Amino acid sequence: MAEKVLKREISAEDRQFNRNKWLFSVSGIGRDMSYQLIASFLLTYIQFGMTLTIAQFTTISLLIGIAGRIWDAINDPMMGAIIEGTHMKYGKFRPWILIGALLTGTIIILMFNIQTVFTGWGFVVYMVVMYLLWESAFTMNDIGYWSMLASLSSKKEQRNSATMLTVVFAGVGAFIGQGGISFLYPGNVLAAFRWISIGIAVIFMTMQVVMVVFIRERPRAQLEVNEKVSFRQMWDTIKKNDQILWMTLSMLFYNVGSSLLVGLAYNLYYLEIGYDGNAIVFIAIFGVFNILAQVFYPMIVKKLGRKKLQIISIIIACAGYLGIALLGWVDWFPFELWSLSIFGVLVFVGQAWFYMASIINMTNCVEYNEYKRGERNEAVVSTLRPLMAKFADALKYGIVTLVLIVSAVYGLSQNISTVEAQKGYFDRMTVAEQNEYLEAVNAYLDLDVTVDHLSDLLTKDEVLRGRQISGEYLEAIGDVAIMEKTDNGNVFVAFVKDYKSGGLVEGKTYIFLLSGEVNGEAFNVANVHFKAQSTTSMRLWLRAAVTVVPMLFLFAALMVQNKKFVIDEDYYDMMMNEIGKRKGVDAAKATAKASE
Repeated sequence: MAEKVLKREISAEDRQFNRNKWLFSVSGIGRDMSYQLIASFLLTYIQFGMTLTIAQFTTISLLIGIAGRIWDAINDPMMGAIIEGTHMKYGKFRPWILIGALLTGTIIILMFNIQTVFTGWGFVVYMVVMYLLWESAFTMNDIGYWSMLASLSSKKEQRNSATMLTVVFAGVGAFIGQGGISFLYPGNVLAAFRWISIGIAVIFMTMQVVMVVFIRERPRAQLEVNEKVSFRQMWDTIKKNDQILWMTLSMLFYNVGSSLLVGLAYNLYYLEIGYDGNAIVFIAIFGVFNILAQVFYPMIVKKLGRKKLQIISIIIACAGYLGIALLGWVDWFPFELWSLSIFGVLVFVGQAWFYMASIINMTNCVEYNEYKRGERNEAVVSTLRPLMAKFADALKYGIVTLVLIVSAVYGLSQNISTVEAQKGYFDRMTVAEQNEYLEAVNAYLDLDVTVDHLSDLLTKDEVLRGRQISGEYLEAIGDVAIMEKTDNGNVFVAFVKDYKSGGLVEGKTYIFLLSGEVNGEAFNVANVHFKAQSTTSMRLWLRAAVTVVPMLFLFAALMVQNKKFVIDEDYYDMMMNEIGKRKGVDAAKATAKASE
């Protein structure tokens, strides 16, 4: 009879785990969509959507990278300690996951929907403040979320299953975010990011609310419930867990290496292939093969083991990077979407397998902490994962900024940001304002003065001042097409440089077109003023930054884990057996004491 009751209890526990596993992992779709918006596209939005000087762009990039990371060094461990000491009615993790999600979604909407109020240095200050607020709010959600993963189960099979599903659905979120954003924004940056941010924020908040409402946290031991975690204990836990420290270093290297291709991918794509929305094909391939790699991971790791699989995965990824490095330098090995995609598959599959194994390794450090010190402290141990990821972002921001500035790619890209910004202004003007604007622009297009003098004149012009126009990039505006919106589609009116005074008629709707088809011919003003004007030096800088540098970081990540990390499958089983024995002894002592 007792045996049947035990079986029912185990079955109920397993059913609750399966429910928690799916609720938890699926909610990661919205999380990773929102994270991709900031991590992968914030600099892209700033570079191609806002007209900033090199000093302003460098300042905003470094402040986000450096000031954000200094705040992380304080904020992340502090949040981990707060979560570890939380004893609310609704659990240890869920309250912070919910609060963080609602705040993060609200801040994201504000970041991308107050776009014309601030320009120049005002925009720099506004975006840095909003980024720091976003980082603080996302930290609440992020640490609570990843800490909860470690608490879903201590059984190896269940732990691996939950981790795999979480990473798979995070990959789905990254795929949807990357693909959707890259397809929608070229040629319409300001308006696209306005609606993208609202959509992603709503999805993120909704999915997190559903997860928090319906998931159930595992009961905590009474000793853990009564325990208060001080900051000294928190740092002591981190300092004495040598395995989590080695994993943190390895994942720092991995995150920097794996993020550089993404961080500079759009500059590389626009420079080599063109400024269009077709990058979604590359992102779709990334998403499909990334998810497939994760789905087949359990079968492959079962045959090879995590350590051997990590070695093979880095070799595969580096083979892909080497192929990308060699593309386009000779005619028989062209840099095209199909060739980039082939080698991209190797990069994505290799990195996905290495990341899956690393996340499981990092999660297993919770049991290592329990094995060595008798305390789980999921939130404290797990806080190093987001902290490391954000420091990796800081290094990525620094490298990306350095490459864009030193290579002169950023300066050239301001042709694109100028016409993108002007489209945002022009499409919202009345017809009378559009006529006035076009007359003002044409008055300066053929003016024979220095660039500095022209810029000075533009900042003083009553119509054009505040429109983010520099004399250096004025020519690009002249090549933009003016289109009339009709029931049968857009009809070409004229290029800006060919506009005749008073040529736009009241009662009709006119927009700027940056790429598409004009009079039966392909048209792309961004390619004329970006891709066509690129130099070999620019291409070499970008190619080295997205291939050679990542390979070095990935090899460093592999070497740290291969030499210093000891928690393989056998070691984990040994730990769990020892922890089980201790709990059995403690339970026997408690029973004996209760019977006295």
